[in-house]
Amino acid sequence: MINKKIGIIGCGNMGEALLKGLSSVMEKSTAIMVSEMDAARRGQIQDKYRIIVEIDNNAVIKYSDVIIIAVKPKDFDRVLKSEICCGASPEKLIVSIAAGITTRHIEKVLGKDVPVIRAMPNLAAIIGSSITSISAGTSAEKGDMRLAAEIFSILGEVVEVEEKFMDSVTAISGSGPAYFFYMAEALLEAAVKSGLDAETARKLVTGTALGSAKLLSALKEGPSDLRKMVTSKGGTTEAAIKVFDSKKFKAMVREAVKKARMRSKELSLRS
Repeated sequence: MINKKIGIIGCGNMGEALLKGLSSVMEKSTAIMVSEMDAARRGQIQDKYRIIVEIDNNAVIKYSDVIIIAVKPKDFDRVLKSEICCGASPEKLIVSIAAGITTRHIEKVLGKDVPVIRAMPNLAAIIGSSITSISAGTSAEKGDMRLAAEIFSILGEVVEVEEKFMDSVTAISGSGPAYFFYMAEALLEAAVKSGLDAETARKLVTGTALGSAKLLSALKEGPSDLRKMVTSKGGTTEAAIKVFDSKKFKAMVREAVKKARMRSKELSLRS
């Protein structure tokens, strides 16, 4: 049972996912407060969740024991330096879900005595199937990490990592859903080009992706072993895999992840 008052600053996809999940285990009218600057979005959230959405971030900061910063990256420093810094204290836990923003940067603004945790959920949070990595700042204690893990477990699985690995986490699990969607997009296009109607193609691609993910999760075999189980000598799958190999598919994926990791590091260095 989460017995803290939770404040969410910013109610985009992740902010709403947190609101939805927390609302299922907490009394949203007395234990949760959210803010959103966009008027249209604020109205949507109020109508959908029957909760007052603040326009004043300071009200959320003053009210909350745990403040989750879920604003867009371009707005992060403004909110941090002009609002959160005024209400932060050692008694309040600050949690950032912004890619590339280090706990050191946040502590530099708020003070090292303020507990800060960095979290990286992914898009699957909107259906409660995220994988979230969390890292502790200088003053965040074990109890703070347990509380953060409890909060983000509402969105799915939670793993604790050292912050020095957060750029890799961002490149793998943060950006990762887009890689799978890109593959699905390509398969859908190939299916339709081969003559299947769009609806049938969608069912086949979605069902294949879902079943494959379940197999990977349920069986002790790794992805290489499972791939070999499907790949018969001289068969159709082998013909397809040979094309991937000839195009250096694995090298391409490694390079893509490297570029995403480097970009996350660039953002971190700017913060």
